[in-house]
Amino acid sequence: MKLVDLAPLWIMPDDERIGFVFQSPADREQWQSCFETPPSLQRQSYIFTQLLGVAEIVQPCTPEGRWTIAGGIAASSFEAMTVKPLLDGSLVGLWRGVISDGEMIGNGSAAG
Repeated sequence: MKLVDLAPLWIMPDDERIGFVFQSPADREQWQSCFETPPSLQRQSYIFTQLLGVAEIVQPCTPEGRWTIAGGIAASSFEAMTVKPLLDGSLVGLWRGVISDGEMIGNGSAAG
């Protein structure tokens, strides 16, 4: 499964990319998020509400977490994105895996 098939959206407060959301491969009615440096949970809730109209359908990122988007988030594309380390939504029944060259690899996806 490809990231582009999961309706990804950039998170861009102040017109600068800080992360993205995508429909969970495990449950397309739920969304998962990824930030290079996650803001507070309160700020994430505000961002998700502005982006999608409701925050409760998005799994936030742990504010202490850090993810690296190969080549930097500003230059990245959903078609070729690689993210490390893995994203883990398994505690709430969502997708757990890695994004490598735009491919979703893990549980709840066609590849995993």
